[in-house]
Amino acid sequence: MKKCKICISIRYFLVCILLIIIISLTMKDKLHYLAFINPWNAVKMILFLGFCVLIYKIIESKKNN
Repeated sequence: MKKCKICISIRYFLVCILLIIIISLTMKDKLHYLAFINPWNAVKMILFLGFCVLIYKIIESKKNN
């Protein structure tokens, strides 16, 4: 059966949320290691990954042409 990209993305998202819930319930005393995760760091990571994908797509399009 062919899987669509949206369904796979939703499944990955739900698995990540479930993993975060499990970690937060089982390791309450050790979560201070994750204090560096804040909205600004998430924004920086998303922009960095988006830029990397953009560069990769540009290189791939140059190779194909």
